[in-house]
Amino acid sequence: MKALLTCLLLFSLFLSQDTFAAEASYTANMKGIDCAGCKKTISRSLGKIKGVKTIRITKVSEDQHQLTIVTDGTTAISRADAVKALGKDSHFEITSWAKAG
Repeated sequence: MKALLTCLLLFSLFLSQDTFAAEASYTANMKGIDCAGCKKTISRSLGKIKGVKTIRITKVSEDQHQLTIVTDGTTAISRADAVKALGKDSHFEITSWAKAG
């Protein structure tokens, strides 16, 4: 009986989606990032989205920044999710959005 319970427990762990979910990455280009405070605000806002692990913001040109978001892979994130997290009063503009990989 113990062996059966052990096997069932191991089998359920194996089938658990969260246990083996692969990380997912998203990239976006953004406008309106003027200072380090802007980066901090964006990181805080997007960090509240379920599953987000890492956020990296790098300057690409004078008015463009690239945003890279790494998640735990359990939930897909859309551009609309990111815009909603940033808030309707935000002056930041996401000009492109793609799932990497």
